[in-house]
Amino acid sequence: MNKNETNQWIANYRTDQPHFGLERMEELLALRGNPHLKLKVIHIGGTNGKGSTIAFLKNLLEKMGLRVGVFSSPYLIHYTDQIAINEESIPEARLEALMVDYRSLLEGEHAPTLQGTTEFEIMTAIAYDYFASEQVDVAIMEVGMGGLLDSTNVCQPILTGITTIGLDHVALLGDSLEAIAEQKAGIIKQGVPLVTGNIVPEGLAVINQIAKAKEAPRLVYGEDYQVSHHESVETGEIFDYSSPLRQGRFQTGLLGLHQIENAGMAIALLDTFCKEDGRELASNNIVAQALEETSWPGRFEVVCREPLMILDGAHNPHAVKALLDTLEERFADYHKEILFTCIKTKALEDMLDLLETLPDTELTLTHFDDGRATDEKVLKKVAYSRNLNYQSWKEFLDQKMTENEEKKTVKIVTGSLYFLSQVRAYLMERKN
Repeated sequence: MNKNETNQWIANYRTDQPHFGLERMEELLALRGNPHLKLKVIHIGGTNGKGSTIAFLKNLLEKMGLRVGVFSSPYLIHYTDQIAINEESIPEARLEALMVDYRSLLEGEHAPTLQGTTEFEIMTAIAYDYFASEQVDVAIMEVGMGGLLDSTNVCQPILTGITTIGLDHVALLGDSLEAIAEQKAGIIKQGVPLVTGNIVPEGLAVINQIAKAKEAPRLVYGEDYQVSHHESVETGEIFDYSSPLRQGRFQTGLLGLHQIENAGMAIALLDTFCKEDGRELASNNIVAQALEETSWPGRFEVVCREPLMILDGAHNPHAVKALLDTLEERFADYHKEILFTCIKTKALEDMLDLLETLPDTELTLTHFDDGRATDEKVLKKVAYSRNLNYQSWKEFLDQKMTENEEKKTVKIVTGSLYFLSQVRAYLMERKN
């Protein structure tokens, strides 16, 4: 298969909703010799903060000289970026070859029992397969949705992390923080250490209960490790970290007050991994260097300085609150122009309620071309009922990139990582 054929083939397995359950994954991987059981896995779940925490952790492990596989989604630039080893995405030829192998399984004699397999399941299996064949020192696997029945949850990890709990995908995961926490806690394994981030009390209570039942040693944010914000600088956040294993002052390479929580959790994960794997702890110098050098596209990313434009993948109410906190802290005296859209499964009205609380802000809704996107008619209707602007996103960008501002202005494009992927590509093309 060439690139076009593999793209067309994998697209046949694309679904709007996950097909929860691990049976297909287990069968698929068994047919490939169970590569997922040959790996040291750090399994990361949670509502928000997974991507940034993984970005910090990956850098920390790489700075220690390890070969680190990362499976994360959705991709922001290239399809192959979902599967990477030490910053290098899986080569296209290798991905195509693996897809040929999986096609023969999915369309061969095992087709009846593998019916209902999704694109995400295939990509998860390929990630495990690729990392095992490349003999990575450690694989960081990011949960796609939920945890308990997510396709990544076939692994036997050395370490587990849950970042945050918020209301997201409520139709699929449940409409209370407790119900969502129960799904996320599905990745906790018998006797495997668990690091938790800044989690709301009602979510943490559920997680702690499940961890206790599974005799999983816990490292809890605010109890077993602490972070406190020192100051915000142009290039990141300076914070103090302390735990029984380490104390120090560090700076993040990512902007936003919530990033000190993600960075703190990454340090706690690193130190726990070293302990579990019989390794010496990394020095504070290595930690400082790794955190400061961390970048992650689409997470409060300044894509342009003149005019000032930021891309942020805030795609649920919890993430929108974090975005607003950072805007209030860094850009309180700026006029704000926000371009927003989201996919069908998201809490559109709740996110707009939050965005409309931001002072001195002009909010514009838009639609993007993707089967998962909220219907254009719905967005136009909502814009009309709330007295908001509606504009095609390319028009908005073209206009805002050339406008002469009379007052200090920051432009923010947000609402969906799938949307940001298209926006980012368009802006880069425009720049070139």
